[in-house]
Order: sequence, then C-alpha cells, then structure tokens
Amino acid sequence: MKPFGSLLSSLMPASFLALFATIATAQESTEQSQLSLERLFNSEEFDLESFGPARWLSDGSGYTLLEDSNAVQDRKDIVRYDPKTNDREILVTASQLQPAMSDETLKIENYSWSADGSKVLIYTNSQRVWRTNSRGDYWVLDLVSGALSQIGSDFPASSLMFATFSPDDTRIAYVQLNNIYVEDLSSSKVTQITNDGSTNLINGTFDWVYEEE
Repeated sequence: MKPFGSLLSSLMPASFLALFATIATAQESTEQSQLSLERLFNSEEFDLESFGPARWLSDGSGYTLLEDSNAVQDRKDIVRYDPKTNDREILVTASQLQPAMSDETLKIENYSWSADGSKVLIYTNSQRVWRTNSRGDYWVLDLVSGALSQIGSDFPASSLMFATFSPDDTRIAYVQLNNIYVEDLSSSKVTQITNDGSTNLINGTFDWVYEEE
C-alpha cells in the first residue's frame, strides 16, 4: 500500500487538471452569456421574425411573401396567397434563381413585380450605405421563359442602387456611382442618362444628411 503522502501527490496533478477544465468551461459559458457589440450587431442571434417583404399583385388577386424553401437550404421561395381563400401557390422557387455558371442560388433580400406580373426583379448581395443596405446586385427573372439575367452586369458587384421597372416593363432604371442608367430588357443595351455624377453632385439618390432629416 502506498503511503498517504505518496498517494496524495499522485492525485494532485489530476485534480488540478480537472479544476482547470472546470474553470475554463465556466469562463467560456460566462463569455457566451454576456452581451457584446459583436453579438448585437454582427450576428443574427437577436433578429426578429419578419413578415414579408409583402407585395400586392397589380391585378389585386393576391399578395406575395418570402418563405423558406423546402428544396434549397437557407433560401426563399416567393409565395402567392389569395386573401379571400388563403390558398397558397409558389410563384418563384429558389431553384429558379440559380445563375448560369454558378453553384449557388440567389439570396433574395428584396423583390418587386413588373406591372403585368410576368417578371420579378430580385435584389441581392447588398452592401451598407450609411444606415441601410441600399447598394447591391439586381437580377430579372422572366416567368414566361424562365430566363434569369443580371442587370448592370458590366458594373462592379454590389454597386447598383434603387433599380425599378419602367411603366411598360421593358426597361430597368437604376443608379450607379451617382449617375442614372436605363437598361433595355430585350437587348441588354444600357443608356446612361446623366454623366455629371460625382462625390459632390448626386443623381438619383441622396446623401447621408437626407437620412437624418
């Protein structure tokens, strides 16, 4: 039988290791439970469940929402609801929003319908400008042909702002580096409307002061 002192000496290293592991685990748990700027602003931990973006169809037959896709992880479908019957219909699946030569589908951040409902303008890959994510990429999905095309594809990524359909749905207008452009959807021809945009002269958008006011 080992003397008591020898037995105690042999147990001490193991005891210290167990104590150290307990302290480290407790410290890690405490750090995870504490609020931090990183957790508040750079994670989705405290995001609220959102409704929409909801869009009424121009013919008044229903409205559309974004809902989680069952086929593509972390992506959304655009779903139509009939307000009278609450009937549900998927109008755009996440799988339809996969650009050619890409392994991933687009992440919808916002969208808008053409007046006749045959096309949908998708906003994605956004970047923050002052307080909101108002600069990004835009794509148009033609629901009749299934064609998916990027708007302003010759410009740098995430550099377009406030894209919108023309009243006749044949063109898209947008802002890029403080100038206004119009792109024909059938030919992809881009026409620059203004040429004097700069850091001091702004066309089609606004400066940070306007957000404050």
